[in-house]
Amino acid sequence: MQNVVAPFYMTTLNNREIEILQYSTIENWTKKLPRKNWLCILVDNDSQRNFIDEVISKLITNDVCYICTIGISCESTHDLADEEIAFREADIDGYYLPKHFITTTWHHDFSEGLWFGIFAASSDEVNIERVVILDMTEGKELDRIHTLLSEFKFKN
Repeated sequence: MQNVVAPFYMTTLNNREIEILQYSTIENWTKKLPRKNWLCILVDNDSQRNFIDEVISKLITNDVCYICTIGISCESTHDLADEEIAFREADIDGYYLPKHFITTTWHHDFSEGLWFGIFAASSDEVNIERVVILDMTEGKELDRIHTLLSEFKFKN
């Protein structure tokens, strides 16, 4: 799994830059992650646990302020993010955690979750300027993501 080169796509909605990245084990996708004022919509349809753990760790290390999970395994992926945040909050081993609170949500309805991350999600501590849609489905959900983004743009 995950040997696909990460494509890059950018648009603007709700005064937020929207970027689509595809998770990859052969390309350094993390260099495209923002370092401040951003939210991640994590799209997962049952990726391997070690891949999810890597992604969550790198999101936190890059100061994500909000993680919305969508896709078939959105609830379990959300739980793993919450577990990693709680582990880091315990401060036993000194793992990095941003100074701001990281909010996490999961959405079984794919369209609603994508819409929520772009239009409704907010933080009291961070002004969300960018939304990164991180596809962990080997591109299987990219068409649906692009279609929904087009619909959202058309309705705005």
